[in-house]
Amino acid sequence: MSQLNDLAQKENINLDECIVFTRDNGDSLAVNTRYVGIKQRQDKLMSVNFSMSPRQVKQLDEFFSDFNSGELFYYDISQTGAIPVSYRGLSNVVKKASMDSDSVFEVSLIMQPAQSMPKDNYFDPTCACCTLHHIL
Repeated sequence: MSQLNDLAQKENINLDECIVFTRDNGDSLAVNTRYVGIKQRQDKLMSVNFSMSPRQVKQLDEFFSDFNSGELFYYDISQTGAIPVSYRGLSNVVKKASMDSDSVFEVSLIMQPAQSMPKDNYFDPTCACCTLHHIL
């Protein structure tokens, strides 16, 4: 995780304002939360909806281009903790009418919470008053 913090500092990115997607091999992609909306259905399938510039859509597409359906990765919203999910797909890119040049295209990432995360992948709470468990 320190590599991600070092990279964010070098690139002048505030991770508190980003959703970060991370693969097991360490590859990561940070997207500013102002471009993101998240929806979850009753069956726990989640959709992360992006409104982005063409350059950002290209980066998103390149990051997820070699993912297989069901492949495990993690997302972390504003450094609140990495959550394991399974990749389900990326929607087609749709152009929208917008005066904002930073949000010309829309695309959705479909993911599903990981069903079987072994208990040994979680740390105990870091302090006596903390109820959150932290994922490795």
